[in-house]
Amino acid sequence: MRHVLFVDDDRDLLDGLRDALRPRRREWRMTFVEGGEAAVGVLERETVDIVVSDLRMPGMDGATLLGKVARLQPEAVRIVLSGHADPETIGRVAAVAHRILVKPSPINVVANVIERSCVLLDVTGEVQLIRAAAGACVLPSPSTTYVELTEMLGRPETSTEQVAALLEHDIAMAAKVLQLANSAYFGPRDAVSSLRDAVTLLGHDTLRALVVSVEAFQRFEVPASIPGFSLEAVEHRSLQVGRLAHRLSEGNPEADDAFAAGLLLDIGLLVVAMNEPECLAGDLLAAEREGRPVHEIELARHGITHAEVGAHLLALWGLPHTIVEAVAHHHRPMRSPAPCFDAIATVHIADALVADMEPGVPDGPAGLSRIDRDYLDRIGVAGRIDEWQRLAAVELATA
Repeated sequence: MRHVLFVDDDRDLLDGLRDALRPRRREWRMTFVEGGEAAVGVLERETVDIVVSDLRMPGMDGATLLGKVARLQPEAVRIVLSGHADPETIGRVAAVAHRILVKPSPINVVANVIERSCVLLDVTGEVQLIRAAAGACVLPSPSTTYVELTEMLGRPETSTEQVAALLEHDIAMAAKVLQLANSAYFGPRDAVSSLRDAVTLLGHDTLRALVVSVEAFQRFEVPASIPGFSLEAVEHRSLQVGRLAHRLSEGNPEADDAFAAGLLLDIGLLVVAMNEPECLAGDLLAAEREGRPVHEIELARHGITHAEVGAHLLALWGLPHTIVEAVAHHHRPMRSPAPCFDAIATVHIADALVADMEPGVPDGPAGLSRIDRDYLDRIGVAGRIDEWQRLAAVELATA
């Protein structure tokens, strides 16, 4: 049974939660404690899978508590319940929480988030790389983008479009902004996939607080143990895939999802680079030595690829399922639940075309070595390969 720890300074509220969740007692082991200090005591004695904490508590607030959870039990899913909070506090929370729910939230909403987290944790118990994703709330960010965005948000004339355009060049910041925009705290009516919409919803004050929070992003220096790995190269390639996926999706309601998924498709590499650098180094070396794609090496060695690691993290963060699925299946789209020409298809095609046109690929563009032809036949679009190849050549030449 998964152990869920509920923390609040209001005893009556805790009693109400206990009564409302009583039907779940055969599914979850639940502990209810008053205040952050009592919660830390539980964490020091027992393993906890999910922590649901109030934000505004006397003494130790929810952001501070979840920071301690991240250090004591990094694999635990961290959920915060918040009423009104200033941008600086939200910036602190974003650095340590997987999900931010508005307080009060209907009990069915809280239960649903816990239930989904339990499903994801059922995977984490079996794969070490996935466990690294479970603990991640902070991702590496290039210092140049960090500085530029800080300066940009300090200028009153900065537009939403300018901020969104800069975020496109930083996987970590883009993912974090979409995480916040999709949190129940900000109350989006629909899932938010567009960075422009996310920037508009959050506002510059919240973004500024998020960026200046020293804990929200790690300025990334590539460890010496990962030779040949470049965060800037991953960022550049991801933006190419995102833009091409968006072009392939023109006229499709999932175009924004395709762009976001393309931009975030290699976020799992960032997770592995930060948490398992020696593992990534070995995989990259083997891929170069054997002349095979990295994801094939990962699958053979670990039974999982960076695609699933990234998708797991994005699911924990509450990003739209369309984005999560496209990231998860972009190397192996035939595993998608209902194959059709959707965001999964366009991201797979865009990623394959970008890979096929990279220098050093033996087959070159004509070989289309990375596209899953059986998948394209299955969804009835194999006849459009030549069209997409020409489009990709034009798009990548101007990127």
